Amino acid sequence: MARSGQDRARRQRELRRRRNERAYIFDGDLSRCLGEVERERWEFAIELSGGEVVAAARRCGLADVPPGAKALWGRSAEAAVGTYRSWLNRRRKK
Repeated sequence: MARSGQDRARRQRELRRRRNERAYIFDGDLSRCLGEVERERWEFAIELSGGEVVAAARRCGLADVPPGAKALWGRSAEAAVGTYRSWLNRRRKK
């Protein structure tokens, strides 16, 4: 990862810590929350899993996580989905 990418990742981790966010694991179409994971535990699991959400979810004890699952950050599952959808809308407008 380039230096600027490392800095951005560090800032994002710090922001999630300050906001007391958790990881919420959703199916691929965001219709169902499959579970939630404490921030530090998820960061460790996703790193060990090379960024693979399904493998990280299994490391955290979540079973039956389908391919295409997404991990979203927030204080609640609803907030996580809302933030993600807002990000998608901003991205589409560019």
